[in-house]
Amino acid sequence: MKYTLIAILLLATAVLSGQTALTIEGKTYTNPDDTWYGVNIARTQLTTLVFRNNAITSVNRYGYLLSAGDEVPGAYNNNLDGAVITGNVLTWNGTPEPGIIPHGIFTGYNINVNVKYNYLNKVPMAIIRKSNGMTDISGAVAYNIVKDPGTGVVVKGMNGVRIYNNTFYSSLTTTQTNRALIDIYENPSVTPAGSAKGTKIYNNIFYTKNRLKNISITSACLSGFECDYNIYYCESGTPVFSVGGSLKTFAEWQAMGFDTHSRVINPNFRDFISFVPAARLDYGTDLGSAFATGLSVDAKWGTTSPATATQNGQWQVGAIIYKEVDTPEPAPVNSPPLINISSPTKSASFFDPATITIDASTSDPDGTVTKVEFYNGITKLGEITSAPWSYTWKEVKEGTYSITAAATDNSGSRTVSSAVTIVVEKAAPAVNLAPSVAIASPLNNVSFEAPASISLTVNASDADGSVARVEYLAGGVKIGESFMPPFTFTFQCDTAGIFEITAVAWDNLNAKATSAPVTISFSLKRAFPDLVNLYPSPNTGVFTVEYDPLPESVSGYRLIILSLTGTTVFVSQISEEEMHKNINISDAVPGIYIMQITDGNRILTTKRFIKY
Repeated sequence: MKYTLIAILLLATAVLSGQTALTIEGKTYTNPDDTWYGVNIARTQLTTLVFRNNAITSVNRYGYLLSAGDEVPGAYNNNLDGAVITGNVLTWNGTPEPGIIPHGIFTGYNINVNVKYNYLNKVPMAIIRKSNGMTDISGAVAYNIVKDPGTGVVVKGMNGVRIYNNTFYSSLTTTQTNRALIDIYENPSVTPAGSAKGTKIYNNIFYTKNRLKNISITSACLSGFECDYNIYYCESGTPVFSVGGSLKTFAEWQAMGFDTHSRVINPNFRDFISFVPAARLDYGTDLGSAFATGLSVDAKWGTTSPATATQNGQWQVGAIIYKEVDTPEPAPVNSPPLINISSPTKSASFFDPATITIDASTSDPDGTVTKVEFYNGITKLGEITSAPWSYTWKEVKEGTYSITAAATDNSGSRTVSSAVTIVVEKAAPAVNLAPSVAIASPLNNVSFEAPASISLTVNASDADGSVARVEYLAGGVKIGESFMPPFTFTFQCDTAGIFEITAVAWDNLNAKATSAPVTISFSLKRAFPDLVNLYPSPNTGVFTVEYDPLPESVSGYRLIILSLTGTTVFVSQISEEEMHKNINISDAVPGIYIMQITDGNRILTTKRFIKY
């Protein structure tokens, strides 16, 4: 391969009891090609490997930078058990993007490997521990600086991996990588899937400029998983994690029992090259003498080992360790601010669309709070730079939300509050009140002589809106309508009859109401209004009719009795000599009846009476 430098390292040292010792130190490797298999360590027999103080630079989009292991189960697995890879600088100069995964320090299918004191710069998959479920007992990934990786440490199908006192920094965006700084999952390429249980993550620093995941772990790998005494900091909001594919805030991650002693604070690096904190970060826990030595504040990489320093006093976090003699008068450690959400309270309920005011209470024991940010899950809602620390969240839709607030003090330390869960419920639809309507005139049971024009007047109103129209009905048949107050209509009647008048009011939301009925009757104008008398009235249907003398112009007339529905219940001819007549309609139903005296088609007179 053109311009490719592949170290195929021959086993040329003394063999002791079948074990070959191989030390590679102070070498420089440079690769310009797109695909490269890297510095490839021979592993056809048991080998004690020390790969120390070397420099590897590459631009390959596929392959490896250092290949010291196998990708699949095979005859040469475990031939590099116990390898020591230390003090090396690996630099990748390609363009970061998802799917570009050249492996940096790859040690697949070998256990008890120690990867320490290395500086990995922009390597897409920086450190990989992979197998089909092997268990690492004495190895570790410790005191490494991992800058701008696609993913910092991959634990794929290997149990018992220890990740101690590393410094992880990423300025990448989510469009440049979709991986976590530490990614833990089973190896699905073997059957059964290689387990990755018992991972332990202590005393590390995780610093991201953007909302990248710090740690991602599948549910199958949670058995024996430990994670605590770390420092997290994200310039863009609360740190985030992933468990079984579900995104978690720092508060939700802690609620699962992880990082209970960890802090969300700015480590205040002097620069983003050496990653030396401005002061000791005494937030770690004692991991034992095997892991007591870290990188010194003046560590440099080359053909000799970078300077180291031993933990002293309270264990420090990250790859860089301050010597006690370097800071005889250590600067006081800034105490992070305190913050909690005072309103709304846990499980508070609102109705869609909701306006929610989030109030935070803050304090800082050794300074002042300069900023409070408010979050819904991992989404930043807004920030306030002066008290009162209150934010109004508007137009919140139906759903369940996890709210946090983050306080930053005058020294840059940042604390995230515990999460408060609130529920926005679907708003019950507003109940539209029906309008009210009543006929003001004419009054009930009023009689008129036809032909006549009667003005119908209605009182109509709507308590929660407006009346859009009023319809007028006679006997259930629409006779007219009006659209604005005063609601009136002129009823023209040219015939005799009895009408039940109702009014129907419709409001602006199409609700309706019907008035109480008003009964009005019409009789044709009588030519002889005093022609007959009827008594008694009211009666039981048995009564007497007396006739006055007929005018000479009248002859051959009849007596007709009608119900209000127009049904004829009695008819009788009246002779000219007849002066009275006894009537019996006791079988008719009780009600109002109309008696007419007619001459052919002409109604001479009418009388109304009540039968009870």
